Order: sequence, then structure tokens, then C-alpha cells
Amino acid sequence: MTSLTMFGGVNEIGGNKFLVESEKTRVFLDFGQSFSLLDDYFVDWLKPRDRFGLRDYFALGLMPKLPGLYRKSELEDTNLKYSEPECDAVFISHPHFDHTAHLCYLHPEVQIFMGETTKTILKSAQTTGKSIFFYDEDVPKVKKGEEEPNDVKTFRTGKSISIGDMEITPIHVDHSVPGAYGFLVEGKDARIAYSGDLRSHGNKPGMTSDFTQKAEEFEPDALIIEGTRVSASEKRKNYTELYVKEESEKVVDGTKGLVLAMRYPKDLDRFRTFYELAKKSGRKLVISLKTAHLLSSLKGDEALALPDPLKDENIKIYAREMLKYQSWESKLLEHTVDSDWMAENGNNAIWELDFLQLTELIDVQPKLAACIHSMSEPFEEDPMSQLQDEVLHNWLDRFGMPHHQLHASGHASKEEIFGIIDRVKPKKLLPVHTHGCAFFPTHVEMKKEGKIEI
Repeated sequence: MTSLTMFGGVNEIGGNKFLVESEKTRVFLDFGQSFSLLDDYFVDWLKPRDRFGLRDYFALGLMPKLPGLYRKSELEDTNLKYSEPECDAVFISHPHFDHTAHLCYLHPEVQIFMGETTKTILKSAQTTGKSIFFYDEDVPKVKKGEEEPNDVKTFRTGKSISIGDMEITPIHVDHSVPGAYGFLVEGKDARIAYSGDLRSHGNKPGMTSDFTQKAEEFEPDALIIEGTRVSASEKRKNYTELYVKEESEKVVDGTKGLVLAMRYPKDLDRFRTFYELAKKSGRKLVISLKTAHLLSSLKGDEALALPDPLKDENIKIYAREMLKYQSWESKLLEHTVDSDWMAENGNNAIWELDFLQLTELIDVQPKLAACIHSMSEPFEEDPMSQLQDEVLHNWLDRFGMPHHQLHASGHASKEEIFGIIDRVKPKKLLPVHTHGCAFFPTHVEMKKEGKIEI
């Protein structure tokens, strides 16, 4: 009998970690961090103690305490004994933190499967940041000794992969990050469809339609589907990427000075929007060193067709003045501009400025500027996001910048989700990545770590 155990993503947004088990095979779908559970015990200045491996995570119920799943080095300071792998593989739907963050703890003999674009994005994030998503020989970054890398295999849409007595088929979907997939999992006695995170109002709705059609033809016994925006009343309108582009163009055309553009780092649809607006308006798009590294890493992906930041005349790379640069930054410095350049040329630029770099405005002193905030609005129940929003507005007010909230969600609306469910018609409906389970049509009531027979 095939079973499903949810170790995250139940009655919360994020933290997806789902174990599918048959008589001979154990496969996880995603392996991410729970935001809500982590926030219950930690804040920016209070974090789990990495020097003790998984001890804090196990003690607080932040990770499943399963034998044969983790690296020996991560278990040395815990009461879970190391054992040979008892999990066959982990399949990753897309590169967001809440789906990938715990990959680095996996036993080195557990295979990891992800899309080619996802692997490239995560490797760039490892090189340019502090997070370790998976151990890789090309990214020499370790926590404890010389960690053995996992076997990380990549896939493309529609190509089935056999793991034991299961067959897993990735099908692309549209999301706010490229390289996102859902999965069709077929065992001897059950079929499971998993949506990952998806939407139908982005630049490539046909991808989500492909998944929906394949899932419908699959006739699944169970559908695991995200429901981030499913609630009693969705306050946010379901803006499209086209709407964001059209409204942003009005802001650019109506601004005589610098235009700040704030987006999520991995949202390359939004990058493309700002890039195209810069070209059309005759402005330069000024990007960060991290964005330049990511674009350079992805330049060989013909499907994405992203510009080369080192060669494209419409792009400038901004480098903050630092006492010391990391090696990956140093390789890009000859292609960069600084605050003096921005002060002189900012009126003809769209500047992708990160929240944590707002202090750069002190050196640039922009005049007649405006800000396009192309990220989610703060949540009423989240005091930290409310505080960050207040700080952002203080900075904008200081420099007399109007604030324009223009964002299209990476997640499907309630109507889009329910439309997928109506088409697929699963025997069992399992809503995840949501606080709104009660608003779904007939579904299975789930509990964290509660096993469900499919």
C-alpha cells in the first residue's frame, strides 16, 4: 500500500516536505524549511546552533527525526543514531528556500533530483550567499569537515524517472521563479499528483495548463495542491505580469529622475519586465553583483534567453564600496559602476536596489525619483514585515520618492486553484502550503507527521 506522510506544509505556507512510501521505495517531494515553525523559536539574531548539527532542529520539532536520512556529521550531537540510507531520493519542485533549505542535511547516498535551471540558481545562491543547499564539488563551501557531495541529477519536463517501484514524471508549471515543476508519481497501487507552487496569471500560463492537462489524464488517486492564496476573502487582486509591466511603464515615463525597482532576487520574470522597460525608455538597468552572477550562470539556458550582464549595453552592475570583496565579486568588479556614477547618471537609470542596501541612497542623493515596490505587501499578522515596510517608507519619504506597489503573485488565486481541482478530479484532495484548508472543497484532513494511505 502506498502511503503519504507530511513533515511540513500542512496548515502553513511553506515548509514542504512530503514522504511517499511504497513497499520497496521511499521518496521525498521537496525538502524545505518551515517558516512558521522557525519563527516560533528564532528571529534574525537568534538562530539554531549550527555547531550542534540537527540537535536544535530535533529538539524543537523542526525536522523529522527519521533514521537513514541524514549525514553522519549532522547527527553527532543528537540522540538519533547514524544509519545507512533508508530514503531513495528527493525530488525538488523549484529553488525557493521553503522547498530546498534542508537538502544540505541529507545522507550523501540519497539522490537529489531537480530541474537544470533550479540547480543553476541554487549553485549561484551558494556561491554568492551564506546558505548551503546541497554539497557540490563545483561549489567548495562546507560546514563540518570535507562533506561528501550528493548525487544531484537534473531533469526536463515530461521525462519520467524510475526509482524502485515508482515512476516520477516532472511537468513544468509557471511560478515566480523559472524552472518550476509539479510531479506525477505512479506506484504499483496508487497515483499521486503534486502541483508544487504554480500560477496561471504569469508570463507562461501554458506551462500550468500543461501540468493541469497531464494531471487530469493521469487520473490521480490523490492531488497534493498548493493553496497559498485560498482564504475566505482574498483581499489582493489577481494582477498579471502584463499589468505590472504596463503600470510600471507609466511610472517610468512619469518620473524625471531615478526609478528604484525592488523585486525578489529569483523573480526573473520581473527582472525581464524592468529590463524591457529600461530598453524602451532609453535608461540603463542597474543590477546588483548577485543578480549579475545569476544571469551569467543562466546565460547558456536558451529557453530563458536572458541577457548577458557583462556584454549587454542596456545593463550596468552596481558595486558598493567595500573594504574587501569575495572572490566571485572581484571577478565582476571591472564591469561595475559605483555611487559616483549613479549620482551623475541616475536620472537615466532604473536601479534594482535591495532593501538591505538602502543606505546607498545617502551617497547617491537622488532627486525627483520614484520607487516601484514589486514585492508582496506586508502581512497584517506579521509585525516584522510591517516594521520593514515602515522603514522602507521612511527612507522613501526622506528622499521624496513616491511609492508604487506593483506586484503579481507567484501563486495561483483561489479561482485558479479551484479550476485545477475541478479539471483533475482527484479521488483525494490534499491542500498544502496554505492556512485555508477549510475553504477547499471536500478534502482529507491532514496532520503533520500523520500517515495517509492512498
